[in-house]
Amino acid sequence: MANKLAFIGFGEAGQSITEGVIREAGAEVAVWDILFADPDRGPVLRRAAKAAGARVADSAADAMSGAAIVISAVTTDQSLVAAKQCAPDLPDGAIYLDMNSTSPGKKCQVADVIEAAGGHMVEAAVMDMVPPHTHKVPLLLAGPKAVDLAEVLTSLTMRAEALEGGIGKASTIKMCRSVFMKGISAIMLECLTAADTAGATDEILESIGKTYAGIDWKEAFTRTLTGTSIHAGRRAGEMQEVAATLEELGVEPMMSLATAARLQDAADSGLRTIAEANPPKSLEDLLANLRAAAHNETKAAE
Repeated sequence: MANKLAFIGFGEAGQSITEGVIREAGAEVAVWDILFADPDRGPVLRRAAKAAGARVADSAADAMSGAAIVISAVTTDQSLVAAKQCAPDLPDGAIYLDMNSTSPGKKCQVADVIEAAGGHMVEAAVMDMVPPHTHKVPLLLAGPKAVDLAEVLTSLTMRAEALEGGIGKASTIKMCRSVFMKGISAIMLECLTAADTAGATDEILESIGKTYAGIDWKEAFTRTLTGTSIHAGRRAGEMQEVAATLEELGVEPMMSLATAARLQDAADSGLRTIAEANPPKSLEDLLANLRAAAHNETKAAE
């Protein structure tokens, strides 16, 4: 039973981890996503689940049936909603692993729901981009059952480290890290957009390279902003959780809120649709996508 998992939410993280633990550890995985019912995205997600070797469940309750570990990988704004929906059907003694990028306060709310239902809550902080690590992306775990769960996940060829301390320890580390990691992507986005508008991209990147030598900044901007193009909306939501975390710590989240605003603006411009239709292979491709998104915003404002 220890290798029987249920995924609630089957986005990028859920798909990558599911494929990996089935392929390398022979895990038994059932998946459920609310978008399975969507006429456009549902068939795509179902095909991805079947291709990974997972069982496509008819409901969250069906996915969790008999599972030892239930993994919540939904959008940040739905983490508490998902926990409340799962709680009534959670198998006795199951570990509920919340790996959503939310604040420590939100994690504690989820824990209250899960533990009241007889489950065991463990939080996971995802400490790197899931691709290219897939199911071996580094995870920090916290909660009363964190050590036990880390052993199980390690046996499934995942990378998990249990921290001392209760719920909120892992997410605090993750949220503070995101101030820097997602802040860098927002700074890059704003810098490159301004540089391109001014016709000075090469000069600016060359100057940055002189100040911070040893880094291929053209490649770094391209790689970072390619991911940002696709995930700006989700990351903007995560930065709202970062801001909530900082407020819980008594730190004013000035930069975090600015990062959220810049990323949300990119999402609202339709950059994801443009990037998916024209995956950038170079900085020039990326700049062309940014110009197209800016053109969309200009037309929408007219």
